[in-house]
Amino acid sequence: MTSRHQHVADDLRRLITSGALAVGERLAPETRLAARYHVSTPTLRDALELLRTEGLIEKFQGRGNFVRRPPQRLTYPGVAVDGDDGLQVIVSSADITATGDLAARLRTPPDAPITQYVCLSHRDDSPQGLAHLYIPHAVTRATSDVRNPPVSASPWADDIVRSLTTATGEPVANSTDLVTARFPTGAEAQSLRIATRTPVLSIERTITADDGQVLAYVLLVLPGDRAEVAFVTPIDKKTDKKIDKKAETR
Repeated sequence: MTSRHQHVADDLRRLITSGALAVGERLAPETRLAARYHVSTPTLRDALELLRTEGLIEKFQGRGNFVRRPPQRLTYPGVAVDGDDGLQVIVSSADITATGDLAARLRTPPDAPITQYVCLSHRDDSPQGLAHLYIPHAVTRATSDVRNPPVSASPWADDIVRSLTTATGEPVANSTDLVTARFPTGAEAQSLRIATRTPVLSIERTITADDGQVLAYVLLVLPGDRAEVAFVTPIDKKTDKKIDKKAETR
């Protein structure tokens, strides 16, 4: 059965999406909303929290809850990287050593030197995504021009990977993405300026060469209220069968 706070959220969502509650409009005080829906204040707040995680409303301390302007959606993959969509990416890099988990993902010995790139993308003043790219030194040492990455780059770090693999002569054979929904870590929430209870999409991308060597591992974190993942499966027009695409849920 649908819980009472979900019933309240459903009705408020209907009012917002229909335009009955306009963008920028202040919702009635929480005590009045609770009385209107015949629910307790904690139940009403659970409903409002649900709408906040969906990006429909935002709360300002001392002012109340307001209908939020719908955020521009960021679609992975396929976003433009030339600035036409207003997306800017700041990239930083550092030399670190692989922890046990990273070493396993990169198939390198523990404490092996690797290069980390952090890509934080913004649209206007709103963070859109956070990507951590990890590349073994065996790949990065083949070139030096990417050690000082540009201010604007792909939010997925694709251009850095292309530069590195082109320089090493190691063509990318496979790119595997594992997508999960979870709550952010404290550091991720701070970087993305979201609440720790706002769901995020976590995309783990492993890039390998023909011989199975891991060229790069990317951890991309996208706020669930402003991002979506698009899956495109090529179809053989002659047989109407899917071509070399597999989806796995866990």
